[in-house]
Amino acid sequence: MELSYEQRADIGLKYVLDLLDPACPYGAKRLKAEGFYGREQREELDRELNNVALLLEQLEAAPRSIDALRNAMMCFKDISGTLKNGENASLSEVELFELMAFVLRMKALIPLAEALPCYKSLTGVRFTPVDGALAILDPGGNGRLTFYVEDARSPRLQESRREKRETEKQLREPGCDRDALLARRLRAAKEEELALADIYAEMSDALSPLLPGLRQNALAAGRLDAVICKALLARRFHACRPLVGTEALRLESAVNPEIAAALAERGRHFAPIDVDMPLGVTVLTGANMGGKSVAIKTVTLNIALALLGFFPFCDRAEVPLFDRMELINRDFSNAAGGLSSFGGEIMRFNEAAERLRGGGLSFIAMDEFARGTNAQEGAAIARGVVKYLSDKNAVTLLATHYDGTAAYAERHYQVRGLRKLEGKTPVPTDAKSGLRLIEDAMDYGLIPVEREAECPRDALRICRILGMDREILAEIAENSAEACVDGAQGRRSDGTGSE
Repeated sequence: MELSYEQRADIGLKYVLDLLDPACPYGAKRLKAEGFYGREQREELDRELNNVALLLEQLEAAPRSIDALRNAMMCFKDISGTLKNGENASLSEVELFELMAFVLRMKALIPLAEALPCYKSLTGVRFTPVDGALAILDPGGNGRLTFYVEDARSPRLQESRREKRETEKQLREPGCDRDALLARRLRAAKEEELALADIYAEMSDALSPLLPGLRQNALAAGRLDAVICKALLARRFHACRPLVGTEALRLESAVNPEIAAALAERGRHFAPIDVDMPLGVTVLTGANMGGKSVAIKTVTLNIALALLGFFPFCDRAEVPLFDRMELINRDFSNAAGGLSSFGGEIMRFNEAAERLRGGGLSFIAMDEFARGTNAQEGAAIARGVVKYLSDKNAVTLLATHYDGTAAYAERHYQVRGLRKLEGKTPVPTDAKSGLRLIEDAMDYGLIPVEREAECPRDALRICRILGMDREILAEIAENSAEACVDGAQGRRSDGTGSE
């Protein structure tokens, strides 16, 4: 199961992932590499969610212990290349220094991790002792972030350095034969370099069997860092542990942080969303500007979070283990190929239907499907798609402003929209004040309605609030009344209406 970069950005997943603040490069790599857990990874997903729950409890009980861990992790550098090079080649002086710094920092980190009450219950977070590697890299036990091979490591090294020091001393004496002494010093330096190369090779050979354990420690640090990031995110947004692998999708008080933040900047509040979506189609209706897209993004985001091993931003969440997510929620135009936005939308649906026929459970989200054609045909297409998907192995959420679309749906929700203004006739002074009035009155919450319920009629009210000319409004109202009469006569004559 995959989501493109554009889809991640569109539903708010990129915004959420950008909020994560891993303390070490191994945590950043872990978070970047994580994918969706599928049906075959059910147990792995449960273990990841359990890790998040355990660290969330630790954050509540002893936040300073987590702070100490993160401070220790911040000192790490990514030495994955050095660890890999050590498998087949002798390490250089710089690489041995990097390795010693890593080992010293790991020695400081391990007791902090093991002191966590939940440490033994965490999955994938096990550290191995680094004393053996430290004895090779720092035999003197200095414990300092420096790397210097002592003269006593080999007679050859000791002699070459003695010769170099003696030569340098003589070079400082007046009247010395500088050319001869410089040549002598060069020979001593080369001999020192060869002696060090032998020592580095010996150290690399001794370290080689210990490198798998050091790599495992790096992975454990990354896993721990990533899980702490997830726990911090869950605490920040009061997220809940999801129940995964259920038959139906249920979200209570679901929130989309990106949209909520945008609303908060304008002094508004995000209305949490409740949905109960079994197999089949759930239709979401509402007027334009009514929040249908917000609902789709919120539902899709929280599904994605649960299947990525995060706590979704809900009070309660039950999420099936979907095999794929199909998001048909944008204009996929291809002007170069002569393909309209409507054509691109249909092609995306065809691909989703083909994958559905191949087996597995799909989540399908369609925002204003078939809006790119005329209203009569668009309504017929939307109803046909709902009927087709009604008995398929998919949980589908289809948002539309076409009446009658929910006839074959399992559920029908409507966005509350501008219900606060029902029975009122606000008269804003200008378009900007009208827009503010709409924003203040708009309610993005969802309410369950009967399948036969008509879509809300807020378009004329919005036109009026935004200051459209009264003469134009009168023409629109007259034409709207005539259209209603014609539609009623059509339904009486053949009993099918716009079907």
